[in-house]
Amino acid sequence: MDAVEIRKARAEDLEGVVASSAALFAEDSGTRDPLRNADWPEVHGAKWVADLLEDPDALVLVASDPAVVGHLVGTFSPPSDMWTVARAELVSMYVRDTHRTQGIGTRMVDAFTEWAKSRGATRLHVTAYATNNPALHLYHSCGFTPNSITLNKDL
Repeated sequence: MDAVEIRKARAEDLEGVVASSAALFAEDSGTRDPLRNADWPEVHGAKWVADLLEDPDALVLVASDPAVVGHLVGTFSPPSDMWTVARAELVSMYVRDTHRTQGIGTRMVDAFTEWAKSRGATRLHVTAYATNNPALHLYHSCGFTPNSITLNKDL
């Protein structure tokens, strides 16, 4: 297998990013949150990704070998009346299971971190399901620390 390249997504990667997002939904939220619409990427993903590719405050990365084997979506928010500092959120990340434990996730997080720093962000934010131990391990190893807990109650 050739070395996996981490790069900004291009229009021709749209289908691969949507497929990667669909795999994330099926594996992660599809098994951990019954309220999540697992079909969302197939129905709405192409427009979402296309819009992100045009958004100067968004970053879409792909892990390419040369096919898309993973993706990361991040966004940037400048300081506001509510937030005193610029922040960046890691919105979505997935690496195909055949390419895990090769440092690809860490490389994508590192690239996102550098992009966020270059925009002036002083804090990164990511959420993960409490039972997604591999993701939690990755984020901890990349320097993320717990800040809040989301609690749910079904009615």
